[in-house]
Amino acid sequence: MSDAALPIPPAGPAGGATGQARGVGGFLGVRTRVIHALILREMQTRFGRHNLGFAWLFFEPLFLGVMVGLMHSVTDKGVIGGVDPFYFSVMGYVPFFMFRTIVGRSAAALHANLTLLFHRQVTPLDIVLARNILEGVAVLGVVLLIIAVASWVTESLPHDPSLVVVALLMSFLLANGLSMCVAGLTARWEGLERLVHPITYLMLPISGAFFAVAQMPPEWRELLVWSPLVHPHEAIREGIFGPRIPSYADFGYLSLWILGTNLLGVAALRGARRKLTIF
Repeated sequence: MSDAALPIPPAGPAGGATGQARGVGGFLGVRTRVIHALILREMQTRFGRHNLGFAWLFFEPLFLGVMVGLMHSVTDKGVIGGVDPFYFSVMGYVPFFMFRTIVGRSAAALHANLTLLFHRQVTPLDIVLARNILEGVAVLGVVLLIIAVASWVTESLPHDPSLVVVALLMSFLLANGLSMCVAGLTARWEGLERLVHPITYLMLPISGAFFAVAQMPPEWRELLVWSPLVHPHEAIREGIFGPRIPSYADFGYLSLWILGTNLLGVAALRGARRKLTIF
């Protein structure tokens, strides 16, 4: 067998010789089935066939969020608006965990699944989306569980639950766009993979996960609102705590980031397939 690199074949048409439905409906149907199959494969690869392994997908962000919340409840003397430090910290860290995990895992997403790309209907976009959806669904489930428990303990409902869900969705879309950019770039320059994890950790101080913009000095606020990560956290807190914490969320600005990163990410992944080889 030759030692030469084997190029990944280009993506083939969505249809086949069996009379695959054509048009937008047929294309979306194929993409949905492919992504669903990749999600199931990812679950079995990461967690095995045992239910306990799959439960770790939900337990990890829940456990880490609770630990972070306990540490902040001990060290924080008070939070703006009289909000409980534990609840404040958990609802900041868990969404950031989703962002960090989605972007961090994308660096190795394509190189870890190179053999899948020999199937002409599987694209780099499918692989990244399948991983991201799995992480996003898990964190959404954890957030809803935390809100339900907190509402039962405090006997009070969130101010606007729908705003929390919308903010989480926008946080997911931002992470999805950035993860596609990262996956496309690391397909060309593998050395970048070593930088992704440290960078995502360094983004924590400016993410707004552990602070509200309203509690910062005015000159700091003007700088912090330029970070797109701040806005979903501000909206989540607004949806939970209401007017107790003034919100600086700007969905218009965040939407521009989402649109830009996702368009760039799709373009990066379209060109990534030609750069991938199997040795």
